[in-house]
Amino acid sequence: MNTKVAFLFVIALFFSCKSMENIGQYSNSQPQNSFYSEDRLVYNNKVYKENIQTALLHPINQPISYPIIELNGNTQLEISFDDLDGDAKNYSYNIIHCDADWTPSDLSPFDYIDGFTEDTFDDYRYAYNTLQSYTQYRAFIPNNRLKFSKSGNYLLTVFEDNDPENVVITKRFMVFEDRLSMSSNVLRPNISRYLPTHQRLSFTVDHGNLKGVSPMTDFKVFVLQNGRWDNAIKNLRPQFIRNKELVYDYSDQSLFRAGKEFRFFDFRDLQFSTQRVKETWQEKDQNHIKIETDEKRPTDRYSFWKDMNGQYYVGRYGGFTRVDADYAWAHFTLSLDEPISTGNVYIFGALSNWMPQKRFQLHYDYEAKAYKASAYLKQGVYNYQYVIWEDGSAEINDQELEGNHWETENSYLILVYFRPFNARYDQLIGIKEVNSRRY
Repeated sequence: MNTKVAFLFVIALFFSCKSMENIGQYSNSQPQNSFYSEDRLVYNNKVYKENIQTALLHPINQPISYPIIELNGNTQLEISFDDLDGDAKNYSYNIIHCDADWTPSDLSPFDYIDGFTEDTFDDYRYAYNTLQSYTQYRAFIPNNRLKFSKSGNYLLTVFEDNDPENVVITKRFMVFEDRLSMSSNVLRPNISRYLPTHQRLSFTVDHGNLKGVSPMTDFKVFVLQNGRWDNAIKNLRPQFIRNKELVYDYSDQSLFRAGKEFRFFDFRDLQFSTQRVKETWQEKDQNHIKIETDEKRPTDRYSFWKDMNGQYYVGRYGGFTRVDADYAWAHFTLSLDEPISTGNVYIFGALSNWMPQKRFQLHYDYEAKAYKASAYLKQGVYNYQYVIWEDGSAEINDQELEGNHWETENSYLILVYFRPFNARYDQLIGIKEVNSRRY
């Protein structure tokens, strides 16, 4: 390959990566059809093959916690997924370091990994006592063969048959350094029109342990609600600087719609109806559950219950491992007098990777006067809500069918990235989780 051709190849690859990143964040994407038409790598949480289900990434023994670990700490992340083909396959993974905006950083794998840059899934188990056969694969990171040497954002990529182009799963996670102190509060807005529907974050970042920093340019601050990246506040600048503290006490720039406590259902038992499961049955060697009919609720009075902030937990009553939990078709019904004319309706939450997926789209039944959908899910407890992806819009509408109450319990995650002058990547040097109800 001559020099000119090599140069053009590198340029094309660069813009291809940037294009794929935009697809990965649907809030910046093109109209929705493009979301379903491509199976290429995206720098987001995604499953690429229909035989793969229940892809999870979390700290060990913390199944609904954020996939975040401390650099050189003692905690490992567990990655697991089910292959519904039920046979043994050759799965491997590699890890890509990313900047704060989830584009690939300028580091090579040897810059951020001590040990092997790829590894295999040697731990796999077959399901037992289930109608649905599957093989569950697991791996733990970091491990004796792979350790992280840099903090920041990471993308874990699972691929098949030793072919990195044959992507099966991508999962985001973060590695942080504890180099900052922060104080934070979730407050009611001080702008009257937002009082009943929004929550406001006020926080300070103390960077006194860092030397020679430029506070206005060296830091990037992101705020996530319930672990979501689709509605995250990005690159928030400090309102003012006080000694060694960055103060973020805006009236409008750190506002989130409060939403409602998530809808839920529990089907850890397939023999009897459990919470919000109206009926269970078997048909053609498959399990089915019918979830109680939902109603739109934007004008409902606020009611508190302890939810999982949109997450889900996998398991069954009396089960000891995740390989004795079965799968079932979960049938959803959203009662509505007439169909939505502005876009499509989706089931939304961590179960859909916080994006409107085709397998979670509802369709209107004129005879029943309701939207209906069926999704194949593993036994467990699930949080969800209904959203509208309006035609021609890059954002979802989570207000029309759900509504907002300022009292809603939400978890907020503040991420502080640091990139001093001439640095090659964004370090994640501070995290802070704060709950709106201060549990």
